[in-house]
Amino acid sequence: MRVSQWITATACAALLSYSWTLASEETTPGTAAQPPVEFATAQPAAPALLDGAGFVQPRPQELRDPCAQLAVVSSPSRPFWDGGASTTQCGILESDFGWLRQPMAPGVRQWMLVSSLRYGITPKLDIRWGVIDHISQSGTEVGPLAGIGDQCIDLTYRFHEQGRRMPALALAYALEIPAGNPSKGFGSGFIDHAFSFVASRDLGRNHLDFNAVGSLDGTTNGHDGAAQFGLAFSRPMNPRFLLTLETYGGPQPGTEARFGAAQASLSYSLRPWLVLDGAYARTFTAGSPRQQMMFGFTYAMRPSFAPLPRGSWIAHLLGR
Repeated sequence: MRVSQWITATACAALLSYSWTLASEETTPGTAAQPPVEFATAQPAAPALLDGAGFVQPRPQELRDPCAQLAVVSSPSRPFWDGGASTTQCGILESDFGWLRQPMAPGVRQWMLVSSLRYGITPKLDIRWGVIDHISQSGTEVGPLAGIGDQCIDLTYRFHEQGRRMPALALAYALEIPAGNPSKGFGSGFIDHAFSFVASRDLGRNHLDFNAVGSLDGTTNGHDGAAQFGLAFSRPMNPRFLLTLETYGGPQPGTEARFGAAQASLSYSLRPWLVLDGAYARTFTAGSPRQQMMFGFTYAMRPSFAPLPRGSWIAHLLGR
């Protein structure tokens, strides 16, 4: 796929969705649509769930300003490949850590320690920094290898809330910074870009996330583009367990090969602000590790620099 083709397709999809939104306004005048409800991910509504034991009645200020919510609720982005339209709670800092095991070849194993930080700037906008990842390989002919991978900074903005007919819609941009060593195979050595269109929808107790991702990867001859697509199906098994099944794939930049994989994951909400997870992924095309196992956790907190119940002045400046 040429770069111009997927850029045009992505732009048309976004404009069509936005025009559809304006043409079919589904919220009652004077009221704000609620964010899509997800397992331990949605921002707390009235009344706010604090723990598995009971509820707490929100204060009037919390009802007027979403950034003044006192309850902290995590919105995990791991271990999923397909992201949702929900964003990190306004004024909340989320950190996640995970361990990933990949059998690379007969007798060769790779371990990755991945982590990230996310901050909710407004109820609809968050920023994420993929902190330096540590990679370790064993069983290679040259002996054990260790190093760091590339870093990533991305923004996610939800521009439409879920209505009776329309799903929640979001756009995301990610910038990959070449921090890894290409000679070890731990990094690309080039700056990469990714543009994502996300649609999320609740269907009763079920939840769907659709992703269309266009990438511009750096090469020795400039940039090469490709588009990949993913669909995730989630369903709460009980108030604490969430089962997610997803598939994703598409062309790969710089090669004629295609990539495809399926993943099953299970998340456990130990507390509204602490979620544990585990997942197993299996590829059904060549060009990548055939399987990978991962487990980790996501922790949300209100940092010392975060706005107090008065609300976020940044949110007021950018609009809620």
